Amino acid sequence: MAAMWCPIIGLLLLLLPLGPSSAIKFPLIGNVYPDGHFYATLQIGKPLKPYFLDIDTGSNLTWLECKHPDHGCKGCNQRTPHPYYKPAAHNLMVRCDSWICAQLRKDQPGSPQCPNSDPHRCHYDIQYVSGRSKGDLANDMIFINRRDDMNYVFGCGYEQEEPLEQPSPPAVDGILGLGRGSVGFVAQLKAQKKIVRNVIGHCLSIHGNGNLYIGDFRLPPGDVTWAPMSTSLPYYSPGPATLLYDEQPIRGSPAFTTVFDSGATYTYTPGQIYNGLVSKVQDTLHKSSLKVVKDRALPQCWKGKMPFRSVDDVKNEFKPLSLKITHARGTSNLDIPPENYLIVTKDGNACLAILDGSSDRVLRHLILIGDVTMQDLFVIYDNEVNRIGWVRAQCDRMQDLESVIIDSRL
Repeated sequence: MAAMWCPIIGLLLLLLPLGPSSAIKFPLIGNVYPDGHFYATLQIGKPLKPYFLDIDTGSNLTWLECKHPDHGCKGCNQRTPHPYYKPAAHNLMVRCDSWICAQLRKDQPGSPQCPNSDPHRCHYDIQYVSGRSKGDLANDMIFINRRDDMNYVFGCGYEQEEPLEQPSPPAVDGILGLGRGSVGFVAQLKAQKKIVRNVIGHCLSIHGNGNLYIGDFRLPPGDVTWAPMSTSLPYYSPGPATLLYDEQPIRGSPAFTTVFDSGATYTYTPGQIYNGLVSKVQDTLHKSSLKVVKDRALPQCWKGKMPFRSVDDVKNEFKPLSLKITHARGTSNLDIPPENYLIVTKDGNACLAILDGSSDRVLRHLILIGDVTMQDLFVIYDNEVNRIGWVRAQCDRMQDLESVIIDSRL
């Protein structure tokens, strides 16, 4: 479920270390604002070429902006950092009756059925929160480490509808699908025995950049909060939650299913929650020196007597939030301090980075936790035992922790 939208210094993909119990680390580049994404670099094709892919735990299929031999690239992003992926004809011979095409239709309801006119191609059509991607599945080589590669099935996206969340499309080449489905990146790694455990961890720094971990990594130090993942949903969901403002429930707001989605820049809530939250924030700021101001970045913004340089300048004017998540084993809390729901714009205004999802047919029923709320959290998606966890971390100092989270015995 994507918001969707430098030269490379050294190799941005490390395997720590080799072997069937390996953990793969991808350094991440990006930020919540103004970039609106965090990307990993993948080396794909023959010869290998680099592509910047927005990490997305809300999407199963990886896809690249693609110059298709039959369709070209309609509506494609003109700001991609690299030339469009250009497959050879044999790269597109993923048959519609293949097992992975069947899995795509299972993972992605609404995917096109096999047409009699073109049984040799597997088509996909993915509608995101904002934006859309259409194309054919491709099969090409992907670089895993200095001595290893594998065949990887991903989307050749030849028709794009750009997202509306940002004023201009982000400078990435596509989406890295980290969702729970069988066509996801990690599921394919495990199926080809490149990793032994389907576990994902990411740490997005509030100062920008971060790291993505896949496989058999140790947990970071600290008390990880765990919640079982819902088995009835295709997303990473720990269950229904209520939003608390300064430890008090927002009146009239019922519990809604919560989803962790690294492909979304901001956090979304149903209209009942959003309207109640805005009202609470306005009450808090009633006696404050902050004034409401219009800003192109987001709907709800405030200015101070002087432009703010960072959220640290203004966070004390706001109250903390928290999500009380209910699941089969009890309840779990996700604390959301002001720095995890505010941004400071280029104009020096503070803006609420929680948005109203009521206009979207899916988001009107969900609390969708985006990148802004996951900053300086180490989030773990454990698909082996169906649980999701989180713990506070200084994500700009993860190098100091890697001797702990990457098992030196592997």
